[in-house]
Amino acid sequence: MSAGEGLRLAEAVADVYGDLRLEPVLRHLLRHTARLTGAAAGSVSLIDAVAGRYTKAAEYGAFCRLGDTFPLDEGATGRAFGSRRPVVIPEYGQLRAGHLDGADPRRRGPAAAVPIWWRGEVIAVSVTFAPRAGAFDARDVDDLEALTQTAAAAIVRTGRFGTSLATVLRRAGSVVTEAGAVRPVAPEVARVAADLVAPGARVGIVYRPDGVRVMVRDETDGPGWAGEPPRIAGGEVTVERVRGWGVVLRADIPYAAPAPFTAREAGVLELMRHGLTYREIASRLGLSPKTVEKHAGAIMRKTGTSNRTAAVVTAMDNGWMGDSPHTAFG
Repeated sequence: MSAGEGLRLAEAVADVYGDLRLEPVLRHLLRHTARLTGAAAGSVSLIDAVAGRYTKAAEYGAFCRLGDTFPLDEGATGRAFGSRRPVVIPEYGQLRAGHLDGADPRRRGPAAAVPIWWRGEVIAVSVTFAPRAGAFDARDVDDLEALTQTAAAAIVRTGRFGTSLATVLRRAGSVVTEAGAVRPVAPEVARVAADLVAPGARVGIVYRPDGVRVMVRDETDGPGWAGEPPRIAGGEVTVERVRGWGVVLRADIPYAAPAPFTAREAGVLELMRHGLTYREIASRLGLSPKTVEKHAGAIMRKTGTSNRTAAVVTAMDNGWMGDSPHTAFG
């Protein structure tokens, strides 16, 4: 790489990190991707490997169903995730379950899909559509990989695990109004809120400093949430019948669900996060290695994972660690 090329890439990386909010990070990444390769368009999708899906989080120069969620085995993103390496697709239109509109001319050209890694896991995929020259060469792919990987830490720090609650509820057919500084929520929070809302309901979401308030109005003549209000860990639900208006449910939900770990498990998890071996953790905490392995097994069981890395990532996903991305949201 020449001095001029190195400077151009360095300037691009500096600009990507110029505004550590997720939307600007991804927008800057796509803009510099286009400048480096001459690309006509591109998109970035965030990976939720545990749920087996990905969400289109940003796009440039094309309509790729921004905000929609897809299974991890489809599209260019699915191809790169499955391969665990950059993939060049000679003709995007021949790809199973591609997401460009059928009339888009870019369907007839190539696309490059590049995974973005963090701690051994693919957390996002950047898809770039045909450069002006009509093809990708080895240098294009190398530039794409070098640039996209620099965005990994920014994606993590700005909340890659965040879920748009309004998008989840609208996808279920609800009419949603938002108030306050809109922020992403942990996936578990989105699932809890979705369970409270019937399809087609009118929903208000208020983003507060310590959590999100979800207000649901049931305008039917039925009993509406009859019986005991549902219980939410760390939150509160109330149901009130308002004469001439229907039944109103109010749910105050923390941005991150309470951690399910004991104090000892939390200590082991924190040291696992820093890459210590079980023997090193045992020495640090004054425990036997076998006891540490027992705590680690409990952590993996509670996170629904089968290895240490996945357990740490899942704990961060749910805001169960001290300086995880969700801490900043509260």
